Amino acid sequence: MRAALRPARRHRPTVRGEELQSLTGEPVEVETDDGVRLHVEVDPADRPDAPTVVFQHGYALTADSWHFQRLALRGRYRLVLPELRGHGRSARGPAGPVTIARLADDLGQVIDAVAPEGPVVLVGHSLGGMTVMELTVRRPDLLDRLEGVALVATSAGGMAAVDHGLPMLGHHLVRWAELALERAAGRTDVLERSRRVGGDLEQRLVRHWNFAGPVTPELLRLAARMMAGTPVDVIADLLPAFGTLDEREALANLAGRPVLVLAAERDLMTPAAHGREIAEAVPGAEHVLVRGAGHLLMLEHPSVVTARLERLLERVGTRRGLPADEVVVPVPAPRTRRRRR
Repeated sequence: MRAALRPARRHRPTVRGEELQSLTGEPVEVETDDGVRLHVEVDPADRPDAPTVVFQHGYALTADSWHFQRLALRGRYRLVLPELRGHGRSARGPAGPVTIARLADDLGQVIDAVAPEGPVVLVGHSLGGMTVMELTVRRPDLLDRLEGVALVATSAGGMAAVDHGLPMLGHHLVRWAELALERAAGRTDVLERSRRVGGDLEQRLVRHWNFAGPVTPELLRLAARMMAGTPVDVIADLLPAFGTLDEREALANLAGRPVLVLAAERDLMTPAAHGREIAEAVPGAEHVLVRGAGHLLMLEHPSVVTARLERLLERVGTRRGLPADEVVVPVPAPRTRRRRR
């Protein structure tokens, strides 16, 4: 039985449009064993003994999804931000379905190339969290160096039953999308043109499925830009992986080290209940539910995610868990009154 819920804490958001200027680090190109060149950004730490924190982004996103956490932590820790194959500036692999096991192998090879020694902390959002879980199965040699894990708005299985906010219909969406993309095979150029023409509609859909509350236009454009930049066939190649996802056995590999599970109350993509299931399967895991938050939790409420990551990183090396269930209520940003002329 897990501990009782703690009183909800309140965090004031720190999102401002002017903070969204591009962040760049040392670019590194890592070639995988099947010849795919992955783009990786590395931010050095101010001290040589700082642990390496690897941020793995989610489906149809890029490393820019970690903008605010990178801004807050750079210099204090060595940060590594790879982009999944076919996403962002990474090359695409062979045509055909891409498995989470393949993405985990990619992540392991990134770590081998840019962080071959020293303590490592893994942070994964959505598909990135699934990749992190699978990595612990495929690369048990890394477990001795794994000093902490943060899983943000993700799932260990049961995705085929998710209704995506559309009761009675939503659980069919992935299969319908697969069939539509199969029928459009060889005509991805037409689909890409349709996406460009329907840019306004795409932004509305991005808002609906990824944010639970109001966000700045800059944030919405950033999210829409990342998703629109992911090729249609890359999206199609990854879709089947969600229906067969089952990382529940992998969770045993996370025991004995600090683990943070962050779930968003109004997440339509990876429901909050999936985060609780992960936390309950990992003894000593810290489980935090963020009220009124959507799937892109780290962009919608960056101060909450950053504060929890900082707390996790403070425990690196101690091997101490922090068994707790907690609810966080973000404080709404103050409205700016317009001056009357």
